[in-house]
Amino acid sequence: MNEKNIINNTLKTISGIDTLYYFYESNDLYDDLFLDILDQLEDAKGRFDKRDISYSNKDIKIQINKQAFTFNGKAQGFYWFTHIDEYFTIGFKDHLTNRGLNDIQIQLNANGIYPLSLNTLIKYTDDLLVGFITGYKPLTRVDLNIFVQSDLSWISKEMFVARKRSYISIFKEIATKHQLQTLYIGKKPFLLRLYNKAEELKSSKKKDMMYEYFLNNGFDSLENVFNIEFEMHRNYFKSFKIDTVDDLLQRAELLFQDCLTAIRLVDLSTITDNTIDSKNKNRALTHPLWEHLSTSYKLNDFLALEAPLERIKRKSYRYTIQEAIEEQCALAKKAYIHNIVVDEQFYNEVLETFCKRKNSAYSDMLPLKNDSIDFNNPSIEINIQTLSNLDLEKYLYTLEQDMNNYSDLDLGILIKRHQLVHIELKSRGIDKPLECVF
Repeated sequence: MNEKNIINNTLKTISGIDTLYYFYESNDLYDDLFLDILDQLEDAKGRFDKRDISYSNKDIKIQINKQAFTFNGKAQGFYWFTHIDEYFTIGFKDHLTNRGLNDIQIQLNANGIYPLSLNTLIKYTDDLLVGFITGYKPLTRVDLNIFVQSDLSWISKEMFVARKRSYISIFKEIATKHQLQTLYIGKKPFLLRLYNKAEELKSSKKKDMMYEYFLNNGFDSLENVFNIEFEMHRNYFKSFKIDTVDDLLQRAELLFQDCLTAIRLVDLSTITDNTIDSKNKNRALTHPLWEHLSTSYKLNDFLALEAPLERIKRKSYRYTIQEAIEEQCALAKKAYIHNIVVDEQFYNEVLETFCKRKNSAYSDMLPLKNDSIDFNNPSIEINIQTLSNLDLEKYLYTLEQDMNNYSDLDLGILIKRHQLVHIELKSRGIDKPLECVF
């Protein structure tokens, strides 16, 4: 059996889109959204300034359509925010500045694409900005990639030829003990990256997420995994009449196949001349690996994956200081009706009472025997009868988050614990509604 047949019969691959950047065209109501975002930023900064507390950008949180985001700072005229669960990054600019660019920019990366799917994220961002966008989504960058279950460290930069000199003008090769780890070929707006993904994940926060993704797609977690990806920017793919996100999703497979011919891996053994130079290399046959990748890059399964949008929205919701203020205003109104004075002294008494109950050293709360309980570690068995009312409600909230967030713990165990906490609360006269968390 020749080398080509061996590759076709044994090589496992996973096709995908690793990175996607695009704009949204805004409508006439966008200015309301932008001003609301600026107001939230100033309010959040003001709360720190009033208390003379130092803060960084990541300490500032805002909400967009009831979803929470962390502030990253301002760059290139955009105010940048990252989804609270780090699924994607979004930027907003004043529509009166730099009118050559659209007002909203989205950056989708591995943190959101692999656990949730690309289509889910696109629908989520559409839904997030509904009312402020026209639906036109011009593309700015895409990385098309294919994971290969194989050791590709035998590849070297000398084995590549390019359709255009500019495509292969920049090389960067990182190797250890004569084995390739990372290879970069080309420069913006079009370049190839080939690297040892398994090695990269050893020190990556994305390790567990990617291992799960590989296992779900039939890879062996103990075997080598290399990633081959082509990064393209607007100036490159626009020549293929790809303008929007929808255009890309329809033509991504053809685009990837063209990338493999634009920067080609060749089989040097097919050169008959003794001297291997750039002219001879162009006459070499395409390596069987490249031919296999050209036929195996398929996105049907990748694009078919979707997660329920409502589940993501519940996961990303966070109780905010603004909501706390609104609830306090409602309580203040009730106190005013009943002639209760709500002033600084009142809140000092509230804080004092809260601290006493939280520390569980006072009479009306059950004592917490172990004040170092880690509610976020589901493997620890907790004696709920020893918890104070406040910590019992905290434990209930943690269980609901674990159930929503696909905890590694068996879901049946989580549901059982959730029910037991409700029974314990009810026995103490605290009747909390049993909410569905799915």
